[in-house]
Amino acid sequence: LDEQLQQEIVERQRAEEELRIKDSAISSSINAIALGDLQGYATYVNESFLKLWGYDDETQVLGKHASEFWVMGEKVTDQIPVLYEMENWSGELVAKKKDGSTFDVHVSATTVKDNGSRPICFMSSFVDISERKQAEQQLQKLYNQEKELRQQVEEEMKKRIEFTRALAHELKTPLTPVVMSSQLLTTALQDETLLRVAQNICRGAANLNSRIDELLDLARGEIGMLHIIPEQVDVLQVLREVVDEVTPVTSSRGQSLIIELPPSLPPSLPHVKADRGRLKQIVLNLLNNAFKFTAEEGKITLIARQEHENLIVEVKDTGPGILEEERERLFEPYHRLERDRERLSGLGLGLALCNSLVELHGGRIWVESEIGKGSTFSFSLPLLCDEQPLYVDG
Repeated sequence: LDEQLQQEIVERQRAEEELRIKDSAISSSINAIALGDLQGYATYVNESFLKLWGYDDETQVLGKHASEFWVMGEKVTDQIPVLYEMENWSGELVAKKKDGSTFDVHVSATTVKDNGSRPICFMSSFVDISERKQAEQQLQKLYNQEKELRQQVEEEMKKRIEFTRALAHELKTPLTPVVMSSQLLTTALQDETLLRVAQNICRGAANLNSRIDELLDLARGEIGMLHIIPEQVDVLQVLREVVDEVTPVTSSRGQSLIIELPPSLPPSLPHVKADRGRLKQIVLNLLNNAFKFTAEEGKITLIARQEHENLIVEVKDTGPGILEEERERLFEPYHRLERDRERLSGLGLGLALCNSLVELHGGRIWVESEIGKGSTFSFSLPLLCDEQPLYVDG
């Protein structure tokens, strides 16, 4: 009799504990919540559970085994031994609705104990994560597509660069003897007519050689193989050398080249670390562009000045100016202004190459322009002390 009474007391305590849980705020929770006995049979579900699983009322659920609410192989009963040991368990499972459809759900299960710390039931909370899982799957799909497209682009880029390098090599090979022979002719010929012909051949070959070099440099830049060799450079001396080289060009065009260079840079920072040859290439390219776009009797101005810790070099012209929408693409490879496509030669690589070379020096390049009043192309180079490193890409 005493044993039977003890059993009744235990059962009553369990019932009271379950009733206390049922009457708590979980009945109105927006999360789906269910209680089950220690064998895995449902003893209580709230309204959110019924709605999530598609049942009309709790009579359709109570007394059913937990395995009926999950797809095969994902039974809650598989976790009961774990719950006994761990008291809590959480994870993601695939749930099965009343109509047989499935959805992804996150489960948080807890072992409920009586006052004597003995397990009396399991309480589980469920959150529908179907939308999140679908979004993750879609994101993974997009990622895989993007990865595949990126690989295709990289392969196409490699093929294009290899083609460019091969083309440049094939052009360079027959061009080299033309350049050398034309240079020899200009020094050997005495007849003025023949000399002019030889000089034209020499200029044309040199121009073509320069275009090929630009093409190669641009290809190297696209794959990170364009390098500079920095050294202590007297920038003002380099600029004066460039002026000496281009002065005959301005004279032949009837243009004026105005030089505004300071006598020297401050004694504390007399030099710039730069690649001497590449620096000349940048300035020559900007000046040649100015010559092209400036009419006869026009003016081109070369300016150098210090601004804070940077040396600023500017090339101003009195050309037609550039529209704002066109300025944004000037430094892109192969870009040419629409009005210049027919009357001017070149591949449109010069400014793109200048941009790459200036960035390799740790500077930047930009343009300011006004229609009818000309353009100013400027670039900056950092004035660095000897102990400061120079940023070199690649």
